[in-house]
Amino acid sequence: MPIEEDFTEALRTTLLTFEPPDTPSLMQAGVRNGRRRRRRRATAVGVSGAAVLALVGLGAAISPGLPFDGRTVEHTLASPAASATASATPKPTFTGALPADRALATLTALLPTGLTHSSPPGGQQSGQLWVDDGHGKSLIEVHVSRQTSTTAIRRHVFAGTTPLADGTLIQSRQAPPGTDPGHQAVNVLHPDGLYVTIMQWQAPSQNAPSTRTTPILTLTQLRAIATNSQWQ
Repeated sequence: MPIEEDFTEALRTTLLTFEPPDTPSLMQAGVRNGRRRRRRRATAVGVSGAAVLALVGLGAAISPGLPFDGRTVEHTLASPAASATASATPKPTFTGALPADRALATLTALLPTGLTHSSPPGGQQSGQLWVDDGHGKSLIEVHVSRQTSTTAIRRHVFAGTTPLADGTLIQSRQAPPGTDPGHQAVNVLHPDGLYVTIMQWQAPSQNAPSTRTTPILTLTQLRAIATNSQWQ
């Protein structure tokens, strides 16, 4: 059980067993203590004044971090390293839809080496990228979001898909032979709602005739990009 849950359970148990204090008794005891303190105050003033002077004289001889009897004090302040470790816990870097320019930056970093890329008109807003291996351009489009409800996506996109051991759903598809232009796509849905879609056309645009006989990226490569941890 995480430490936060341990603390919450302990607090809940303490509150359930808590009994209200005997208020009248506490008030009477407070009055008695107040009278005793007033009687002792006059005597204490002289003694405490002398004690202060003595401590001022001894202050230079007492090392910081040591009590008056010389024993070492163990401080419980968290060290910088411990604080850094606690703050290093991975957290989602975005909610809602990932901006197209950020999605394209991640996609570009994950592309295989040896490819050139450029932005088609409006590509920075639509998540589209031209990729070329020297044998014709392909249009690649990426969309990334973190869904608060995945019911509709599971029903319409991943129907019949068997999840991985960690609950991740992956669906790959390829246009039938003869489809123009050729088209491949990979959809990935993580248990935390992270949804990644990457599509590829064997042409510079979705509606143009194919300019390639084979896709630049195979379905295996598209899947590796779509499931990469950098999308988190």
